[in-house]
Amino acid sequence: MTRYDHSTQWRFGGGDRITYTVQRLILANCAVFGLQLLLDVLFGPRVAHGAFAAPPGGVFARWLAFWPAGFLAGALWQPFTYMFLHGGLLHLFLNMLWLFFFGKDVERALGTRAFLCFYLTCGAVGVLATFIPAMLWGGASVTGASGAVMGVLVAFAVINPEREFFLFPIPMPINARALVLIVIAMNVLLAFQPGNTSVATHFGGMAVGFLYMKTIPFLLHMQRTQMAKERRPKTGPDDVGDAVDNIFKFEDKKRRD
Repeated sequence: MTRYDHSTQWRFGGGDRITYTVQRLILANCAVFGLQLLLDVLFGPRVAHGAFAAPPGGVFARWLAFWPAGFLAGALWQPFTYMFLHGGLLHLFLNMLWLFFFGKDVERALGTRAFLCFYLTCGAVGVLATFIPAMLWGGASVTGASGAVMGVLVAFAVINPEREFFLFPIPMPINARALVLIVIAMNVLLAFQPGNTSVATHFGGMAVGFLYMKTIPFLLHMQRTQMAKERRPKTGPDDVGDAVDNIFKFEDKKRRD
């Protein structure tokens, strides 16, 4: 996937350099996957259960993966740990590719710490949507950063709805809104296909990302209004207020569009 922008040329480095949290998240995911492979080398491949029955890492991966039954039994860490595990190199590569392309602009809009909180919230809360299919057809383990990454994609579309891309093999540019709709349609199709893709986690992450991006500016506005009422009037610029306005100026831009 290549980003297309009418105003600037896409490039590595410069103004489009990878941001701090996105870089650390990619490194953390790669490091955990390397540890999964190392454990398989040390303790043997997954011969007993089949090559595709579980992610690499054996007991380590199964302990950290999200299981609806395990979570209800008290494994409260699983919603936060499952998103750093991956079932294979392609699984890892695709998730990190999407995080690289879309996470940078979201981090620049939210800020470093707020973006990390946003990413973890989308992953941890989004995976809880798997309780729905678990109650209907039974639960299975969930691994991968897809839920968090889907939340990042939706946040990107909220911030830059008209940003355009060339998405192979579509011969014309599409904007971020259209990309989200395509991803939703693809997940609906996946839901009716046999496989081990957790579509519920994808939709859960997207829903959390949308609600988060719509709620946070409102809460910050309410907080700023309350602080303005409580403090004494003063002269001079409101630096804190200006910073909040700059961070969430995409809301005003969207209303104008």
